[in-house]
Amino acid sequence: MPSDPETLWETIRQGLSRQLPEASFGEWIAPCRPLRMEADTLWIQVPSQAAKLWIEQQLPEEFNDALAQGGLGDLRLVFQVPHGVPGAGTASGIPAKPLPPAPASGGEPSGAFPHLFHRYTLDRFVVGPGSQLAFAAARAVVDTFGRAATPLSMNPLFIYGGAGLGKTHLMVGIGKELLVLHPELRVAYLKVDHFFNEVTAAIRVKNTEPMRKKYQQNDVLLLDDVQTLGKMERTQEEIFYILEYLLQHGKQIVITSDKPPQKLEGCHERLITRFKWGLTADIQPPDFETRIAILKKKLEDGDFKGLPLVPEDVLTFIAHKAKGSVRDLEGLLTRVIFQASLKGETPSLEVAHAAFQGQSGEEPTAPVSPDRIYRMTAETFNVPFGDLMKKRTRQPAVMVPRQVAMYLAREIASLPFADIGRSFNMHHSTVMNAIDSVKQRMGRDPEFHRMVQALLNSIH
Repeated sequence: MPSDPETLWETIRQGLSRQLPEASFGEWIAPCRPLRMEADTLWIQVPSQAAKLWIEQQLPEEFNDALAQGGLGDLRLVFQVPHGVPGAGTASGIPAKPLPPAPASGGEPSGAFPHLFHRYTLDRFVVGPGSQLAFAAARAVVDTFGRAATPLSMNPLFIYGGAGLGKTHLMVGIGKELLVLHPELRVAYLKVDHFFNEVTAAIRVKNTEPMRKKYQQNDVLLLDDVQTLGKMERTQEEIFYILEYLLQHGKQIVITSDKPPQKLEGCHERLITRFKWGLTADIQPPDFETRIAILKKKLEDGDFKGLPLVPEDVLTFIAHKAKGSVRDLEGLLTRVIFQASLKGETPSLEVAHAAFQGQSGEEPTAPVSPDRIYRMTAETFNVPFGDLMKKRTRQPAVMVPRQVAMYLAREIASLPFADIGRSFNMHHSTVMNAIDSVKQRMGRDPEFHRMVQALLNSIH
């Protein structure tokens, strides 16, 4: 491995430039500078505490990939904020010290997991309706490890879902907890793209046996991103032999993918069969309540200690805007907090709007369609959209959200009563009465007022 910091950092930069959008690379990576190399650790100067936090919390997998692609898998990275920069004097912004060693894996000299994955633990995973099964399965793998086989096989445990929803988080969390409970275990984290590089190198020297045995000797194999296997014929073959050996010897396997086993294009049928032997669990995007819970859990991180509190209406705005993944959600929260701190302000809706526009390129105050108002109201109240719009009922669980949707359509979009009524197949006088009812309740119920106002602010 080279010892020149500039050479090492350039290798990492090139790997990141192939993975990140140009705007993200320019904002977070381009301003960074290598400082020095000490033993196996490269110290990197970042321009701000916001950049340090963003890199450590939002880009650990991208950095891990860049290190592996550059043949730098054993290199450790430490990010340092220079003195005199806002935030550099905070607890997490003082000149950094090398991170403590990762848990050893069966006597291996390096840790079982990339050191930037230190936040991936089961206790930091926020469970919602869309992730209950996957989390319960992860918990069960840990709790039942080493016991006699049960009627429900969880080997392999196959977790699938979209990017940024927490698949790698759960997988690494399983491995870490198993190592805490059973320090003698040999645990290997293996990403398919990295394994492809190992296979290629082994083929070059015409000997794949040592590589195969290296993974067959583990007690737990964590195989990440198998959806990329499609065109890797020889890599599929090697993974099959490894999985077959581990399963025959009762070793635990956890697999992640963007797709379920039956939809993995280009994979051999015998490999798909092995993937499906155990339990398959999906992770869906978090619902509104879970997104709020994730944000509040995130604010408990030590990195946010001592910073101004984030108001409920700002959290509601973030939860409505960042729906696609947990990574987007946490990223927008981080941007809001540090954009406010750099201005010396407390987080506010104005700051949140600017942060959202900076992250997405979208204008948050563009005209709001009635459909969006109604859908966000249904989501906030956890009511099916079809029930909100058309279900004939006097049940408060549906009637109150419908009245709030009418009120918001009038307040935000200034829709005529007749137009709102047509959306809900109701007379305009019914709409007027519903809006009056919401206003009266807001006047006498502070909690209801706060909730409606937060929803209004997040949509507007």
